[in-house]
Order: sequence, then structure tokens, then C-alpha cells
Amino acid sequence: MEKRTVLFVDDDEKILKSLKRTLADEPYKTLFAESGKEALKILQKKQVHVIVTDMRMPEMDGLELLKILKNKHPHVIRLVLSAYSDKDTLLAAINHGEIFRYITKPWKLNEELRTIVRQAIEFYDLHSERESLMSFIEKMAEKTNPEKIDFHFAIKMLISARNKHLYEWGNKCRSVRTTYNETAG
Repeated sequence: MEKRTVLFVDDDEKILKSLKRTLADEPYKTLFAESGKEALKILQKKQVHVIVTDMRMPEMDGLELLKILKNKHPHVIRLVLSAYSDKDTLLAAINHGEIFRYITKPWKLNEELRTIVRQAIEFYDLHSERESLMSFIEKMAEKTNPEKIDFHFAIKMLISARNKHLYEWGNKCRSVRTTYNETAG
């Protein structure tokens, strides 16, 4: 599987440096932008799977960035990492930016942040897998007489592949929980 890419957007250089240290050993690529405009430039050049943005930034705030992402890059999973927790802003981020999670700054535990980002990547992978399966079924239906398609066999194969993926994901989660319990305990 291709290595996923996560883009972090925050106008506070200290936060970006802290994120770089916290996420240095993670199994995904990290990119960093100091503004919404810089983030959009990166998205034009690189494939990004997950974006984590602050809400309060000069020039372009996080909500504006989230709205643009929803329209121009709907496949990107969107998270908010912000100290600004006004109820109206939070609801706008959820309703207009369709965010996956809202994380408050300062985050409590580094492992919690890592886990949330990993969950966002997994959500991206699940969504991509769903799209691939739907495309496969549509192509299969187009090429074959619908009465001749062995959907039962095709679905069994897809379920088998999905179960393997879920088993591997469960092992990853157990590993994260063990690490989290060791650090928290």
C-alpha cells in the first residue's frame, strides 16, 4: 500500500515544530504549511490524504480552508486542531467543512494525537476501498450479462479481503493501545 500523506496547517511555527517532533516516527509522510494559501499550493503539487488545520489563522481562516477542501478536494479527510473552541465555529467546521474530528490545543497526550491521525488515515483507506469495490462491481455489471454474474462469489472474495484488512487493522490498534497504556500508566 502506498504511504499516506498528512498535511498540517498552522500559523504558529512552535506548533508545527512540536508536531514534527511528535510525529517523526509515524508510518506516514508529513507536510507542513503556515497558512491556508500555502496548504492549497501544496495540494496542487502533492497528493494529500489527510489534512489537520488550525481554525484561527490570518488571511484565510481554517473554516474557509475546510470549505475549499470540501469542494475542490472532497476525498481529503479533514481534521481541526485548534485552541479556539467557540461553539458556533465548531458547528460551522462540522457542518460546512465536514470534519472527521476536532482536536483541542494543547492536545493532552502525543499518543492520542497519533491515534486520531491514524484513524483518519484508516477512514481514508476504508472510503477508498469502498470506492474501488463500487467501481469493480459497476465494471463487472457493464461487461457481463447481469444474469451471468456470480455476485455471491465476488462478494465472498471482497469480504475475505476486507476481513484480512480488518484483522491487520485490529493488530495495529492493539499495538497502539499497548504503547498508550505503557506511556499513560
